[in-house]
Amino acid sequence: MKESRIIASLDLVDSRQILDLAEKISNDIFAIKINWPTIMSCGIEIIKRLSKYSKVICDLKIADIPYTNEKIANIVSQQGAWGMISHIFPGEDSLKAVIKGAADSKVFGVVSMSNPDSENMLNKNWQSMIKIGKTNGVYGIVAPANNQDLLIKIRNEAGNLKIISPGSIFQGGDPLLTLENGADYVIIGRGIYESKDPVEFVNNFNELCRRNNLLNE
Repeated sequence: MKESRIIASLDLVDSRQILDLAEKISNDIFAIKINWPTIMSCGIEIIKRLSKYSKVICDLKIADIPYTNEKIANIVSQQGAWGMISHIFPGEDSLKAVIKGAADSKVFGVVSMSNPDSENMLNKNWQSMIKIGKTNGVYGIVAPANNQDLLIKIRNEAGNLKIISPGSIFQGGDPLLTLENGADYVIIGRGIYESKDPVEFVNNFNELCRRNNLLNE
């Protein structure tokens, strides 16, 4: 099977529910994303448990001083996280600390968010943040699926950096259009776990990608 373009955002707080869903969809997605509420509710060991089924990206949006950032990144890396999400806006020194602590885990830097007020703060500095990310070796960046005009601009500036995009479906973004406009992977959460049949949802979306020649070989 060609590679899926879905990152399943399982931002739930019941470990049994998360693990059950992960097992069902793991063969048909690229990765699983979890956030702070998931880790705080289920315990940090949820990272290692989910890693048995899929790559795990920890959506921590790390944004502290370098000393703290390095510790956070190192802890989740040791738990088996394939990747983690960090903010870039605190500055180059803070991002370097995340990358150092992450060791072999991939770091994705946020350059824009899917909430409306990102336009007032982060979006004014996306170009500078991409430059910092490139200079310091991030694996990829986070750009919104519900702001296609900005996504296209970010794709043009990002070069070889991978782009993962939240904000589809419940936040108004079109996941298929997001891939067409340059995202490498689309992050889908409630669209999957609130659907009547998450497995069917994932398979149907993969089929749509296949029909539109959007799956990687």
